[in-house]
Amino acid sequence: MKLLVITNIPTPYRIAFFNVLHKQLLKIGGELKVLYCAKNEPDRHWEINLNDQQFDYEILNGFHKSIKGLYLHFNPSVLNKTAAFQPDYILYAGSWNMPTVVFSVLFNSFFNKKYKKIFWSEGHDGSVLHNSGIVPVIRKFIQNKFDGFAVPNERSKSYLFELLGLNKKPITILPNTVDGAFFTKPETWNIENSNSIKTEFNIPTDSKLLIQVAQIEDRKGVNEIVEFWKKLSNKENYHLVLVGEGSLKSELIQQTQSDNTIYFLGNQSKEKVRDLLFASDIFLLLTKNDPNPLTLIEASYAKLPILTTKFAGNCNEIVVGNNGVLLNEINFDTFDKAFQIIKSFAEIKNGTISFENVKMNFEINNVAFNFLQQLQKI
Repeated sequence: MKLLVITNIPTPYRIAFFNVLHKQLLKIGGELKVLYCAKNEPDRHWEINLNDQQFDYEILNGFHKSIKGLYLHFNPSVLNKTAAFQPDYILYAGSWNMPTVVFSVLFNSFFNKKYKKIFWSEGHDGSVLHNSGIVPVIRKFIQNKFDGFAVPNERSKSYLFELLGLNKKPITILPNTVDGAFFTKPETWNIENSNSIKTEFNIPTDSKLLIQVAQIEDRKGVNEIVEFWKKLSNKENYHLVLVGEGSLKSELIQQTQSDNTIYFLGNQSKEKVRDLLFASDIFLLLTKNDPNPLTLIEASYAKLPILTTKFAGNCNEIVVGNNGVLLNEINFDTFDKAFQIIKSFAEIKNGTISFENVKMNFEINNVAFNFLQQLQKI
């Protein structure tokens, strides 16, 4: 089996997955090649070491434009690169409206029907922005050209079936996941380790931490987080830690400069993020629109209870009982009640439920193996 992946840019989590996918393919005499449309995008601040990639890849030359936060890549050489590799399957990972994806899938639909074209679709009822007008018509037309879909969960599957009417297309389940071994909190982690990372960021060592790792943008709920935090009357020595960059960061720092319980730490290396998760007590993601946030999986491996919203596409797979609280709406009353509940979960270490859940459902080797088993049936 020869699998070609066409995606926008290299990312740490996808590199980890592609490395595992590459090893799984080698075991069955297969081959993986990844074509990236660009080396990076302006609002992505990951530290990427391209030498970490154990598979064959190329970063294509092309044309790049940003329109209202949507990054468009057009790489005409994608056709020649595809023809040279002669894949059995093409997995398109990224937005359905990226010019390179549209160009490739339309061309191959007419001239190279032997390639089985699979779209990795992460959209769901709470994340898709345009469900009226001409956009959904074009979306359905393009997505009908794929031979099948890879989706992270039943919610995304329902979106394809019910909203797009693509119920005759084959579906494979492919959850987004991370390198669980890297984010698993070790048994040797102790209070001295937590105090060390807190001290590094001038956080009191006796504090408890509520942490969100996300861009400092409105869609991540940061305005509401700051507003709600000011109103909370029973924080019990909790401090709020926000890791990430974004257009609202400077404004929010200005608003909260007199509050010594809020910390904006900016972008951090994946090692620092991991250690901050290990030192924290509760993970927060007050997202308003998120297809499948991987930070929820990282935090679960770090054995944290989870406070998030129904707008996170994988929320039902992450919050599975007393390991977290799921908000159906974002307002102060629901947040206040949820915060009081999640504090009690943290006290009795219910984050271990988070860990057992992701270990069972998101383990990266199992995800890759199961995907390839399903793919061969298309």
